[in-house]
Amino acid sequence: MKTKLSFLKKIRLLIVSFLMLSTTVFSQNITNTLGTNGVFTIKDASTNYFTLSQSTGQVNILRTLRLENTTSSSLGIIFKGPDRFLHNYGTNNTFLGINAGNFTMSGSNNLALGFSSLSSNTSGLYNTAVGSITLTSNTTGYKNTAVGSGSLYFNTTGNSNTALGHVSLYSNTTGESNTAVGFGSIFSNTTGSENSAVGFNSLYKNTEGYDNTSMGFQSLFSNTTGFQNIA
Repeated sequence: MKTKLSFLKKIRLLIVSFLMLSTTVFSQNITNTLGTNGVFTIKDASTNYFTLSQSTGQVNILRTLRLENTTSSSLGIIFKGPDRFLHNYGTNNTFLGINAGNFTMSGSNNLALGFSSLSSNTSGLYNTAVGSITLTSNTTGYKNTAVGSGSLYFNTTGNSNTALGHVSLYSNTTGESNTAVGFGSIFSNTTGSENSAVGFNSLYKNTEGYDNTSMGFQSLFSNTTGFQNIA
């Protein structure tokens, strides 16, 4: 009888201990306080994997950092404050910059580097956006290259455009196969296609003109709807 009672007491003690341990592990905050100039380290017998310095606040990851593929707005993302900063949502896409890209697009093989770059994209693919608010309005446009803040900002469905320079091809919406190199080049274009402009503000006012070639400072500056001009 004593043996049986002793056994029951042990079982009861084991259950109580388990419940206490469960409560401790799952409901308690864990706080560690580093002393002055202290270093928190995670390591094995010979290798450091992670350190946190009290004096500098610097976290040091001494091997690799693995980030899951982004499949939703809450997985595989690095945030800067409340805003998304780095993710790879979709197929073969890379987005770096506050609010670059989005979590609904179906387009693939896009690269966006900069604030709000390619943030409206839906099915557009093979686009490259480098700079703040580049290709921000693009939805289905594909094979566009925008380098320079504000370049191809309003492009929505235009394809195969190349804009190199601050606000180059800024107003383009549906125009296709345009090449703009230089600050403000082909700035006002909306639907014009197959224009080439090299130089500061070249073809600046062109809106619907097509098949124009302009090279030099403000060349063909005032052209709006004219076509097949060479300057």
